[in-house]
Amino acid sequence: MPQPSANPLVAGFFEAFRRPSRRTVTEWADAKRMLPSKGAAEPGKYRSSRTPYVREPMDCLSTMSPVQELVLMWAAQTSKSESGNNWVGYVIDDAPGPMLLVQPTVDNAKRYSKQRITPMIQATPSLLAKVIENKSREGGNTIQEKEFPGGILILGGANSAAGLRSMPIRYLFADEISNWPADVDGEGDPLQLAEARTETFGRKRKILKTSTPGLKGSCRVETEYLKTDQRRYFVPCPHCEHMHVLAWANFIIPKGADCRKRPAEAYMACPECGGVIEERHKTDMLARGEWRATCLENLDETRRGYHLSALYSPVGWKSWAKIARQWIEAQGNPTKLQAFINNVLAETWEVRGDKPNHEALAQRAEDYGTDPLPAGVVLLTAGTDVQPNRLETEIVGWGSGEESWSIDYVITYGNPDLDDIWLLHDANVLQRVYRRADGVQLRVARCCVDTGGANTAATYSAVRARLAGGVLLGTKGMPGEGKPIIGTPTQSNLGKIPLFPIGTFTAKDLVVGRLKIERPDGATGPVPGLCHFPKRYPPEYYRGLTAEEVRTKFNKKGFPEREWHLPPGARNEPFDCRVLATAAFASLNIRIDELVAAMNAAPRARGVRNAGQ
Repeated sequence: MPQPSANPLVAGFFEAFRRPSRRTVTEWADAKRMLPSKGAAEPGKYRSSRTPYVREPMDCLSTMSPVQELVLMWAAQTSKSESGNNWVGYVIDDAPGPMLLVQPTVDNAKRYSKQRITPMIQATPSLLAKVIENKSREGGNTIQEKEFPGGILILGGANSAAGLRSMPIRYLFADEISNWPADVDGEGDPLQLAEARTETFGRKRKILKTSTPGLKGSCRVETEYLKTDQRRYFVPCPHCEHMHVLAWANFIIPKGADCRKRPAEAYMACPECGGVIEERHKTDMLARGEWRATCLENLDETRRGYHLSALYSPVGWKSWAKIARQWIEAQGNPTKLQAFINNVLAETWEVRGDKPNHEALAQRAEDYGTDPLPAGVVLLTAGTDVQPNRLETEIVGWGSGEESWSIDYVITYGNPDLDDIWLLHDANVLQRVYRRADGVQLRVARCCVDTGGANTAATYSAVRARLAGGVLLGTKGMPGEGKPIIGTPTQSNLGKIPLFPIGTFTAKDLVVGRLKIERPDGATGPVPGLCHFPKRYPPEYYRGLTAEEVRTKFNKKGFPEREWHLPPGARNEPFDCRVLATAAFASLNIRIDELVAAMNAAPRARGVRNAGQ
């Protein structure tokens, strides 16, 4: 056989045809891997016994395994990334060859190199001895390239086609593929481009694809996982020994006498005997667990897929109590709920186009007025929508768990280009005093006004004239996924005012999710996120509150995207006002439950409160 070249790429090609390593990835990691003190939850010697479920997937990446493609659809905090890092160390130390590690972006790749790969190399003596020391002109060890005898590790981003083509690679570590772009530089699917680089090595290639999932229908990791035998980790019941998956359907969050859930007491129920499985049982269950294929028609010795939720996170990492709390806090908040489904349960989030029923909301209306305010209200915010001939404003009261009450819906008629209408808005909204039954008086603490209509210049002027009070905020809607409900203000070009961006998708998701919350049977206390409405509102209000709906459209690259759709002729001012009032609440950054406790402990019957003092 020809002698290996000094070029690491050529040397890696020849290295691929040498005798395979006699160790598995797990054996290498247990023998050699050291976790750095910086960034590792448990620094020191790596132990696969801490997370027994990583062993089989990691060993599929060993040179003697026939598996060529591996898909991990895993939750956060389950050792997904460390499993991939162990493989990187194994390649450098035991099975050298050209390797490509791809992150969603080039910046992500650089950060991953600095925070994960470099510390691993520096903490593990056998790796530090092999990765070529950086020399100013010769290179060899840079942020995106790590040379070692017989191979090279290149770190790139899925957003750069240049890093996904040209040189052949034996090993491909495609990380967080659900966050990769659909197309890169007009050259097509970045995953296909990266995979094409492994074809030279044929059966000796190894491809690892990992990610927490994203949106159903456009989620890469789910698409790849569904092509596999779809393995799940089965563990024995500590009572009857029945082998089962730790499924969310069997996760129980008990309720107390007051009907409130008690996350600290969460447990798993055995689907066979019904026995209570406590978190203390998990260590033994994980040690005796085993992976089982659940899609036998896709059995293929060259391809495997593994699914794992955070319910399997070992004791001392992400607890069942914390998972239960996250679930409770996510109710009525679609953004938090999606994060929970994706990152904790490792399932895709399905966008549903159903919207609240306006007739059902009207039937839920309650008999309360504005004097006194409904019991439970401790804070008031407002949202104002500007129309060519009027201002429409909703005043919303907030209580424990962000339960809300629509207090009033005020329509102020006039020309928004004239100051008269804004003076009326001051009197009817910003300066109006409301009274609680205990005598405490409240004013609107914050009001968000939309500046994006036809009267933008006049709205800027009105906001600018009231900046000193800090109650009226100028806002502008920003569509798109993942934006905060209200962001950092920018200086507007026209009015020279702080202009606050509102993440309309996030805010609308939150409002719609809360409109669907109903009081559970038997519940007597506060219900987080529940929306209350007075009986005096006309049917038009509820139709406007539920006018918009989510639809799915396909972009130019063929991937599904959400959009908020308003049917022709429909009016949506009540919905816009509620979104603005919700953004106003978010802008205050108030811990509402602490405010409730403080007000209940020491109510102040005298004096007007307008910011939760």
